[in-house]
Amino acid sequence: MADTGEVRFFKPFISQKSSKSLAIPLGFEEHFPAPLPITVDLLDYSGRSWTVRVKKRGENVFLTLGWENFVKDNNLEDGKHLNFIYDRQRTFYVIIFGHNMCSEFRSFPQVVVEVDDYENGEEEDEEDQEDNQ
Repeated sequence: MADTGEVRFFKPFISQKSSKSLAIPLGFEEHFPAPLPITVDLLDYSGRSWTVRVKKRGENVFLTLGWENFVKDNNLEDGKHLNFIYDRQRTFYVIIFGHNMCSEFRSFPQVVVEVDDYENGEEEDEEDQEDNQ
């Protein structure tokens, strides 16, 4: 019976080696389904998602097309570390650790909608608006 639990790997970010693609540690390929998926999804704390191409070169597996977007969007720089938690399907949950080795949690702007004008959540009819004028 196959193990269905999550598996992890930890990787330092080194821009010289990891800006354009990221090498998956040797031996981790055994946790991928067969055949190797064409893409995987990377998810962060806030639920943002990046679809990234998976490419095998010789014995190595890399995250390629789409990886640069992940790097840019997360402001990855030398000295940060990444914890990849793989669900054994197509998704990696990624936790980013800063230079102080504490996880980074970024909050993103939220859209704020004022709801004071709507007491019951229903919009007024055009007739009601005319009556109020």
